[in-house]
Amino acid sequence: MRLDPSVRGLFTKLVKKGLTVTKIADLLDTTRQTVHRWLKRARHVGREHYRDKPREPRRSKITEKVELSILALRNMFKWGTARIQQGLRKLPVFMREETSCVQGVRLSRESINNVLTRHGLNGYPHRYERWRFFRAGEPDELWQIDFKGPYRVHGRRCWFLVCIDDFSRYLVAARRFDHDPSTVEVTSLLGRLRRRPGSILSDHGPQFKEEWRRWCAGSGIMPLYAHPSYPQDKGKVERCIQSLNREFVYLLGEFPGWLRGKLERYREWFNNSRYHRGVKAVPAELYKCNVGDLT
Repeated sequence: MRLDPSVRGLFTKLVKKGLTVTKIADLLDTTRQTVHRWLKRARHVGREHYRDKPREPRRSKITEKVELSILALRNMFKWGTARIQQGLRKLPVFMREETSCVQGVRLSRESINNVLTRHGLNGYPHRYERWRFFRAGEPDELWQIDFKGPYRVHGRRCWFLVCIDDFSRYLVAARRFDHDPSTVEVTSLLGRLRRRPGSILSDHGPQFKEEWRRWCAGSGIMPLYAHPSYPQDKGKVERCIQSLNREFVYLLGEFPGWLRGKLERYREWFNNSRYHRGVKAVPAELYKCNVGDLT
């Protein structure tokens, strides 16, 4: 509620009579900030007045040229709001020659996004059709495989290979390497397993190129690949790696002796004793296997 100008003028008189700002705010049912604001107005040079000052509409920074510059940066370079914000402030000369964008403009990312939204250009277009949540219908229908590393443990670098069954989350293979493993090492490890999947999902790493596809074809396995820059495709093996990190890898700094054979014992515990919240069961119960998978 706006105070009448005559009431605003009382604040100075009441302060001169010894009342505190808090007391004045209580008496006139207003806030201390309001009292301070009008006391400050009373101290200005010139004739005192407590009327509202005329308010002029603020001119928008987003002129037609600025809006066109935002759209040009978006369409030409496929930039998001943060890079467009920087580009409006100052672009390299060679980029400026390509776009003829206005310079020296400071806008918030929200303002830039509002412009992009009006033109339907906010967000990023999907180059690939994203997969919906899926789960294999039975054991060995689909495996997921991935590498993580290098991790440094007491000066030693380690890489970890993880391969799980998509349906049961059974950890069919977990192996540590002291180097970035090759395709031959991966296929040799998987070739010693008693069971084979119908298909196996991986990323586009160097281990999963032509030699990998030839081995899969010879083993009767369909190689599948996750969409680039979309780790959710193989989210189950990524989540398994998080569990391995927190329950084993990150503890190696304190227990380096675990590097000697303890990873296989962790795998057995993970499969046969650890309750998996994702499938609401112990993985071995769904995979129907209580023995080791390596011959």
